[in-house]
Amino acid sequence: MSAKPALLTGTSSEYLGKRALPRILRERSIVVMLGPEGSGKTSVARRLAGRGHLYLDTRDTQNALVDFVAKHRWHEDLVRAEALVLDGPAWLRNRPAAVNAFCELIRRRQHHGRRTFVCQIDSDGSVEELIAAMEPGSLVVIGLRFPKGARGRLRFARRMCDQLDLPRAAARGTDQLEPWGYARVIDYLRNQAD
Repeated sequence: MSAKPALLTGTSSEYLGKRALPRILRERSIVVMLGPEGSGKTSVARRLAGRGHLYLDTRDTQNALVDFVAKHRWHEDLVRAEALVLDGPAWLRNRPAAVNAFCELIRRRQHHGRRTFVCQIDSDGSVEELIAAMEPGSLVVIGLRFPKGARGRLRFARRMCDQLDLPRAAARGTDQLEPWGYARVIDYLRNQAD
């Protein structure tokens, strides 16, 4: 395994589609998802985690940490789950004990050959604490972004038209929405259907 940090970027559709995933993403057991709100971090993490993964949202993740502090150990379900998705641990910055606790959990999971996915809004900064504490070469970071330019934005809107049983012409103008985001486009198209 390479000791270099791995950084992948793209839109969520690049990871949710049928294209083969990069080898490094299949090889590394720790995957950190960064990106703006609504860019598809959770959807990508859950798809990569596969069936039967354990998913903890921000509140569940915080409760798991509180349980760890009270019992001085991680719940065995968290350690043994084939894949674990921690969505939004947003309170790690300047909390080294919490960072160390999560590193312990992730290392134990890694020791058992289990994959861990951590999703974080990139403006928070908490996950950088976790990344810095992990061994070089142990993780891959995926930076998600929204499609750039009219072509990519319209391609997304047309796919949504297909899923919503709308004519593709309903996608016209969605590339001009500001601020542009997946949820905003979907809401716009649903309003067109009404």
